[in-house]
Amino acid sequence: MRARSGPTLEHRVLAEQLRLARERAGCGLAAVAAALDLSEATVRRIERAETALDAGQVRDLLEYYHHPEGDARRIRASLVRANEPGWWHRWRDVLPAWQRDVIGIESSAAVIRMWHPALVPDLLRTPGYAAAVEAVRHPGAPPAVRARRTEFLRARQERFRERDAVLWGLIPEAALHTCVGSPDVMREQLDALRRATARPNITLQVMPLTAGPHALTGAPPLELLRLPVPEIPDHAVVGGPGGEVAVTQDRAAVSAYRMLMDSACGAAPAAGVVLPELFPR
Repeated sequence: MRARSGPTLEHRVLAEQLRLARERAGCGLAAVAAALDLSEATVRRIERAETALDAGQVRDLLEYYHHPEGDARRIRASLVRANEPGWWHRWRDVLPAWQRDVIGIESSAAVIRMWHPALVPDLLRTPGYAAAVEAVRHPGAPPAVRARRTEFLRARQERFRERDAVLWGLIPEAALHTCVGSPDVMREQLDALRRATARPNITLQVMPLTAGPHALTGAPPLELLRLPVPEIPDHAVVGGPGGEVAVTQDRAAVSAYRMLMDSACGAAPAAGVVLPELFPR
């Protein structure tokens, strides 16, 4: 079940704590696997949060590492919560592998930064706008599948609103002029953007049509996720041709993407711009 749902933040934190415990004990993967009659792949999957955490295996690992009992007790006590499926589990059948991998990160991120070269960022889309995008991107998918993907997006947005996390988006002005769905859909979307950006935790910068090239010109969709826990580094989610998406937590790569985002945001007008009145009735 966990392999299909994707790890929660609690699962990732516990897995990282097990990896750190092994390294502090000076143990290599091969030695641990041989001592506990496990395969190296199993130990690696445990530390990467790629498999459910077995209480017996976790106990044996901590004992082998001679981990301090107080901390080991706390880790064991967190096992039940770490093994619970994420809130998105009911939609797992319509989620691509990359999204199952990253949704637990996004759902717990304290700061979410988004760039999209052509569209309104998905966390700010209305249901009508999102459904129209789904119809274009997945024309061969059954309508019921597309509807469930749109429903999942609404659940992501609700989760974001409940947490009151920070969202900082950057889009080109052309995205506001692009008629997605219909003029009615666009009027609704623009009204929703005005309401959303009135909230103190949401910032939207719009790069004017008259602006010159900037650091993200021609770049694919980009999402940067900052977590509120020290064990898990920032993540970058980068779109690609054909709908492929890459997820990385490599610190150098994420830092490079962050510098691009900072540069592009610095070239855009300050937040608080009045969105144009487009698509008149």
